[in-house]
Amino acid sequence: MTFEVMGVLTLAAGILCLLYGRATAIGLFLFSTLLGSSAATILTALGSANVQPAHLLLGFLLLVCSRPPYAVRALQGLAFPSPGFWFLLTGIYGVFSAVFLPRLFEGASYVFAISRTAFGKAILMTPLTPGSGNITQTVYFLGNVACFCIFYGFTQDRSGKRIVADALVLCGIINIGFAVLDYVTFATGTASLLGFMRNASYNMLDATEMAGMKRIVGSFTEASAFAGATLALFAFSFNLWLNRYRSRLTGPLSLLLLIALVLSTSTTAYVGSAIYLAIVYGANVARLIAGRAGARRAAFLGLGPIVLAVLVLGVAHTQQASAYLAGLLDQIVFNKGVSESALERGNWNSQAMVNFFDSYGLGIGVGSTRASSFAIAALASIGVPGTAAYLCFIASTIVAPWREADVEAFAVRSAAGSACLAMVTAACIAGTTIDLGLVFYVLAAVAAAPLAEELRDPTAAAAGAKPSPLPALA
Repeated sequence: MTFEVMGVLTLAAGILCLLYGRATAIGLFLFSTLLGSSAATILTALGSANVQPAHLLLGFLLLVCSRPPYAVRALQGLAFPSPGFWFLLTGIYGVFSAVFLPRLFEGASYVFAISRTAFGKAILMTPLTPGSGNITQTVYFLGNVACFCIFYGFTQDRSGKRIVADALVLCGIINIGFAVLDYVTFATGTASLLGFMRNASYNMLDATEMAGMKRIVGSFTEASAFAGATLALFAFSFNLWLNRYRSRLTGPLSLLLLIALVLSTSTTAYVGSAIYLAIVYGANVARLIAGRAGARRAAFLGLGPIVLAVLVLGVAHTQQASAYLAGLLDQIVFNKGVSESALERGNWNSQAMVNFFDSYGLGIGVGSTRASSFAIAALASIGVPGTAAYLCFIASTIVAPWREADVEAFAVRSAAGSACLAMVTAACIAGTTIDLGLVFYVLAAVAAAPLAEELRDPTAAAAGAKPSPLPALA
């Protein structure tokens, strides 16, 4: 095991969490989730597995959450009919699958696994066998369950929801800062200055270009990872803006995050944003028909298509811009399916489905294989039983805010649920495992955690905050 500089900084942050409590712990933890290219420590005994700063900080958050009243509230998140109940079932089946299924189906199928060869790290198709991936991925997934419980306990009061919302807005600002820093250091040839932060043993794709543009990775390892995180932050801040929560800050931030998605040159950014915004637009059309849209949502519905049309016409009337955009879209979207990367990822998905059928729908275990889509990875890893429980968790998380009667709590919870939808959309495009990332489980906990009854404002319903029968996607 090697301990990195980032590990020392993370331990220092952990001590601050213990000293200053919930607000500091939430802020530092959410900031650490942006450090996707960093490793606090590298476990050489487990195939050089990386322990990222966020996962190390999770242990300190667990200690903070053990204090009253958070501990009792955290455990309530796993009780039926909370969404956490379905997540707990998913975790139990995940552990069972990692321990028993690779042994039960050993040699019965081939998998794409990360192996160490004389030439370094390569993605090879090998016979199914128990491996270090079953251990590391299961530990990460149990960490996700712990993360959900911790934030469920932290956010059952109005203050907790505000802290998380403000911290995520700040993360959006910092994420933009990292994107600018990434671009500037690349343009000036000083990218080595970020070496202390990009210390994980993953493949770093921080210097790639597409159609003459630098692919923005920010503080992550590749453009796709940056796009997934940015899409979640965009969905969260945009939904807060629609719900009039800190509008002067969340509105401009949403615009900047959307621009970052456009400039990232990532298929995940373009396709994920298009699907997400289409769903949001449809949900707001339904609200408008039901007479529950409000002026800001009506403006979004009316001005959105006009702005899009103006942009399209502006590009179409500029020959150089239209030619460049056409070439960029050809590389990123339209011809993406015939690229070498797409063919390789297509092979991962095909073999993952073979694994699913070879295991008779039970899956071959968490950490046994990879795919290029979260949905396919789930079927291959945890089969029908685990995937069904996982889908119940995701679906119930997204719809949970609909029953919230408090105005402010509804704004934060619905924004979190909307961001969860955006993250699942991105993962279905490019996710390689069943792990949706710690931020997803933070958002899921915020969306799932109702405001404690003793903390509700009895005048909230009278002020117009009634449970909506319509999707609270935006």
